[in-house]
Amino acid sequence: MKKPVLSNSLIAAATVLLAALCTWLWFAVMEQVWEPQRRLSSGLAGKPMLAATQLLERRGYQVDVYKLLGDANLDNLPDGTLILADNNGRMSDAQARQLLAWVRRGNTLVAQPRWSGGDDNDDERPAPGAKRKFRLKRLDEEDPLGAHAGVTMAFANDMRDSCDTGIAPPRKHKHPASPDGDDDGDDDEDHADSREFAGEYQFTCVTVPGGSYPLVLETSDEILSSLTPARQALWSDPDAVALRAYEEGGGRLVMVADNFFNNARLPRYDHAQLLLALAAQNTAAKRVFIVQDINATPWYLALWRSGSMALSALAILVLLLLWRAMRRFGPLLPEPSGTRRALLEHIEASGNWLWKAPGGRALLLAAARRETLALLTRRAPELRQLDGNALCARLARLHGIDETALQEALHAEAGAHPAVFVRQIRTLQQVRTSYEHSERQ
Repeated sequence: MKKPVLSNSLIAAATVLLAALCTWLWFAVMEQVWEPQRRLSSGLAGKPMLAATQLLERRGYQVDVYKLLGDANLDNLPDGTLILADNNGRMSDAQARQLLAWVRRGNTLVAQPRWSGGDDNDDERPAPGAKRKFRLKRLDEEDPLGAHAGVTMAFANDMRDSCDTGIAPPRKHKHPASPDGDDDGDDDEDHADSREFAGEYQFTCVTVPGGSYPLVLETSDEILSSLTPARQALWSDPDAVALRAYEEGGGRLVMVADNFFNNARLPRYDHAQLLLALAAQNTAAKRVFIVQDINATPWYLALWRSGSMALSALAILVLLLLWRAMRRFGPLLPEPSGTRRALLEHIEASGNWLWKAPGGRALLLAAARRETLALLTRRAPELRQLDGNALCARLARLHGIDETALQEALHAEAGAHPAVFVRQIRTLQQVRTSYEHSERQ
């Protein structure tokens, strides 16, 4: 009775799996839909400001595009508007002085300050105290334009999520939740102003002098933040976080939080109108200069600027180590020639090695003793019948050698001091020399 029930269960499970497989195949194969694919045109490669250039040219502006700020002749730069697209404040002090002198002649400079990574809320910053953490110096140069205007880049969590054309509510920071979880009665009123925007971009509005309506700008969570001391902006957006314009002589220094004018951002909202409005600030010259890329500092200059003292100490330490190694090992010797060395060099090398090796001195002295006794057996066999002391006494009388030296050479251990060992070998050599001379005769 149980077999039909099991069979029905297997059939039902197989049916469900087959239906799921058919459904997946239908949506994966049969239901094909068109999906857009973004492709970069070859004409846009390496030209992030091409759309802005063409827009300005169609409005009658003469546009000159430079890859780097150093490519422009800042001493003889004609009047007009200069846009530093993605420079982020990377320039030398000399370049900053040249640009500010050019702006004071009645021109307009649009630039971005350097990112500092701090929050613009002074109340949330830690107060300086006696204990401060050690911080390394920046690897790149400072921002002279940002320091001159008293502005930098910072990060903010709360931004506008709408742009009102009237009186806009001020930007607020998030309020920490109460420990007991209860909220104030007016929390619902302020929630619309203090909520965090869930998207990638926020919005703000700015009215350019001479404009008839506010321009809507799409901003991110990177904002302009004031330094100490800060300059008063001539005009800006309501919160002064996206754009600030400063009066500089007869011209304008405009600091922006983002590059609103590249190919991707220019078509968004009123970014194109902002570009035309900034270019129209200089009514005397319809000429625009665009610098596309940053002047990146070479890594070795940035490293030297950050830690010159540490690098100098490291270089001195390396030189001292090399000097110590050279004094220990000496200069490099030339490669030995391939010719065969003399037998004496091999003997000398073997003797040096045996002298330093454990038991080597005893081995050398034993070999010299065997050679001497073998010679005595051949030339004076009667001496071999004598014991050690009698042999030393007879050799001393026959050859005029000190008996104590003979006792040391024939019976004592190998001398640990070089002078003692050499004296033992020399005494044995004197005995052999006497009998070898008589053998040759």
